[in-house]
Amino acid sequence: MTWETQLDWPRVVGGFIGRTTRSTRAETVAEAVRSMGGTRIIVDARQVHGAEVAVVDDAALDRECVTIERVDGFVTASPRAALVIYVADCLAIFLSHEGAPAVGLAHAGWRGLAADMPGVLVRTALEAFGGSPSDLRLALSPCIRDCCFEVGEEVAEQFDAISGAVDRSHAKPHLDMIAIATAQLREAGVPAERIEVMDGCTRCDPKRFASYRWDRERCGRNVAMIGLG
Repeated sequence: MTWETQLDWPRVVGGFIGRTTRSTRAETVAEAVRSMGGTRIIVDARQVHGAEVAVVDDAALDRECVTIERVDGFVTASPRAALVIYVADCLAIFLSHEGAPAVGLAHAGWRGLAADMPGVLVRTALEAFGGSPSDLRLALSPCIRDCCFEVGEEVAEQFDAISGAVDRSHAKPHLDMIAIATAQLREAGVPAERIEVMDGCTRCDPKRFASYRWDRERCGRNVAMIGLG
């Protein structure tokens, strides 16, 4: 197992793992959890391309692997939890609440961004654990970037109000999910210097990353993971 990008944040472990297949994913995740240290419960989600964020407490960690139904994000202050999100072109959003301490993780494609998942993640963390947006750090994972993310006009027009979100210089509009997520985090009060962007376009580099747009039948999944260190 090789981390594509590891988080370098105080009291936080985890990061982003590139392309995994159905046959290798479980062992890859288990190895990553072991590398995070301590005794951890894997917490993943039955992702539905929405903007629901669950608060995971110790009472929820009652078995080896916990799957939360119909959410696309979660936050926790439990050092026992290893939060896991799977993506293939979509964006994974990492959160550290340095004042709590706590961590969070969310999945967002264009539907999640249309529902303001970045802002929902921030507000859920602050409602659950207190503090202010300046207590937070956020990181945006590799995803399909604006060079490759062709969308229909019905999708593009949902983001026209966000500067830099839509590029209409191509035959069809291209969407910039990083620009959208960054704008939504800033709107939620997160200072610009507290937002990081991990390098990589998933469709440009299918050897490293899972990309549904490149090969929907065999794309596999990228894995995002975070826990308290």
